[in-house]
Amino acid sequence: MNNLRKLIRYTLVAFIMVFAINLFMVDKVASKGDTVAVDYWLTVDGKQIDTSEGRGVFEFTLFAGQVIPGFDKTVDGMKVGEEKTVSLSGNDAYTAGPLAGKVLNFKVILREIK
Repeated sequence: MNNLRKLIRYTLVAFIMVFAINLFMVDKVASKGDTVAVDYWLTVDGKQIDTSEGRGVFEFTLFAGQVIPGFDKTVDGMKVGEEKTVSLSGNDAYTAGPLAGKVLNFKVILREIK
C-alpha cells in the first residue's frame, strides 16, 4: 500500500509540473526589434525572381527599415516554423525601381527568432 501511495504522489507531482510548464511556457512570436531568420521565395507575374534557397537564411531586424514594410508586417507575429504566403503591393511593396507597382508574392518560413 505504501508503494501505491508513493506512485500516486509522484504521478500527481509530475502531472502538476507538466501542466505548469505548458501554462507558463508560451511560444514566442516575432515582434518589433527582434532579429529574425527566414527562408523566402519571391514571385512576380508568376515567375520566381528571388529566393534565400541555396544562400542560407535571410536575417533582419523587424521594423528597423531593412526590408520593405510589407515584409516586416508579414513576419511580425509569426512563430518559429510557421509559414505564410502573402501578396504585397502599394506602400507595402516597392515604390521605386523596376518592381514599383508590381504585386509581390512571397512565401516566408520563420526559422529563428534571435
